[in-house]
Amino acid sequence: MATETAKYKLNHTMLRVKDPKRSVEFYKFLGFNQIQQLDFPDNKFSLYFLAYNGPKSLQGDRHWTDRNAVLELTHNYGTESDPNYSVTNGNTEPHRGFGHIAISVDNIEVACKRLEDAGYSFQKKLTEGRMKHIAFAKDPDGYWVEIIRRHDEDVGTTTDTGNYRLNHTMLRVKSAETSLKFYQEVMGMTLLRTIENKDAAFNLYFLGYPASNPTVQDGVRNPVAEWEGLLELTWNYGTEKQEGKVYHDGNSEPQGFGHICVSVDDLNAACERFESLDVNWKKRLTDGRMKNVAFVLDPDGYWIEVIQNETLKRTSNW
Repeated sequence: MATETAKYKLNHTMLRVKDPKRSVEFYKFLGFNQIQQLDFPDNKFSLYFLAYNGPKSLQGDRHWTDRNAVLELTHNYGTESDPNYSVTNGNTEPHRGFGHIAISVDNIEVACKRLEDAGYSFQKKLTEGRMKHIAFAKDPDGYWVEIIRRHDEDVGTTTDTGNYRLNHTMLRVKSAETSLKFYQEVMGMTLLRTIENKDAAFNLYFLGYPASNPTVQDGVRNPVAEWEGLLELTWNYGTEKQEGKVYHDGNSEPQGFGHICVSVDDLNAACERFESLDVNWKKRLTDGRMKNVAFVLDPDGYWIEVIQNETLKRTSNW
C-alpha cells in the first residue's frame, strides 16, 4: 500500500518539563485534558499527552494518534527536585529555535485576565507593545504560549476553555525557501497563509493538513485561527546567508523543545517514501529498540517524529 500525505496529521509537539504536576495543572487550566500517559520506569521518564477533548473540540474523543494538536510533555525522573535543572525555552540567545505554541481562544481579553488572576506570568500582555491583538503567557517552565483570537465575532463577557484550540507550533528557520520546500514536498503540508513583516524584517508561514481540519468559511478574516495542528515557520531576513547552523534544535544541551510529530496512514510505506526522497534520518524505523517510531530531520535539524495513526491501521498497543 502506498502512503497518502493528505491523510497525515500534525499530531503533537513535545516539550520537556521539570515538574509534570505543575505543568499538567497549567495546561488543564487552559482547558486541556490528559488523554494518555506512557511510563517508562526502566528508562526513568514518563510522557503526558494533553489535548482539547470536550464536546466543542475539533478532535472529539479520537485515539491520541488520530488527532491534530496534541501536546506531549516529557518528564525525566528527578528533575522536579533538582534545583539546578531548567529547560531552555527556545527564545534566548544563543539557543533560539522553537518559539512557542499558540492557543486560539473565544474571548482573548477575558482569557488573558483569567490567566493573570490565577497568578500565571506573561512574556507580553495584550496591552503591551505594538501588537495589541496577541499575548504571550508563560508556562511553569518558561515556554511561551501565544494567545490569539479565534474569530472577530461578539463573544460577550465570559470565556469557555472548551472552545479553545491548540492552533500552532512556531519554529524559526534559516531559509524560508528551503524549509517551505521540505514541509510541502516531503511532509505533504499545504501553505495556508503568509504574513510579510517587511518593516520588522521577518515573514511568517503557516502550514498544515487541510483534509484533517474544517472547511474554510468564506468571509472569515483568518480562517486558520479556527484550526488545530498548524506549523508556523518564522524566517528572519538574512539568516539564509549565515554560515552553518543558525538555530538550536532543542535536543542538544541545553534541552527544551524536543520534536513535532506527524501521524501517518501507513508507517512503513511513509518511511519508504521518505527514504526515496533522501531525507536525513535521526532514527530509522529499524534503528534502536523502538520499532514503531522514526525520526526525520528537517533542514534546520529539528526532529520530526513519524508514528502510525492507529485508527487507520492498528499496529501498537498504546
